[in-house]
Amino acid sequence: MGHDSGELVAPELARVTPEVVAEVVKSGDKKTLIVDVRDPHEVAEGRIKDALNVPSSVFKSEDKSALDAVIKEQLAGAEQVVVHCHFSKVRGPTCARALNERLKALGLDSAPEVKVLAGGVAGFMDSFKADPAVAVLPEGGWNPAQK
Repeated sequence: MGHDSGELVAPELARVTPEVVAEVVKSGDKKTLIVDVRDPHEVAEGRIKDALNVPSSVFKSEDKSALDAVIKEQLAGAEQVVVHCHFSKVRGPTCARALNERLKALGLDSAPEVKVLAGGVAGFMDSFKADPAVAVLPEGGWNPAQK
């Protein structure tokens, strides 16, 4: 199976559009958290305002203590968590699935619903890179290494 087969990774998780995420950021909705699973050097190329950066290695680690700490300290009280990577093709959905499975395993009373940002940060920036209310960009603007 190539990654370009067009098949969704983690199809069981709902996808949300960039417009929905932009609305969340603008409204200051604290019940919805955006989690960017890219590595810090990628995040520096441009990110969604107020997104939490939790690198994908945290989700993939055999040792769940780091992920559990994120869940307890950063996701507490959230009603939904929207996960993304660059394109949300593989890393984002894979991490979202790992998060969802961990939330279930922990059996929390009020676990957030885990969703995936369709198109990733790249798709988001296609629409919103000119809007400083929702996009945080370096000097020189949105010009990621990954195309």
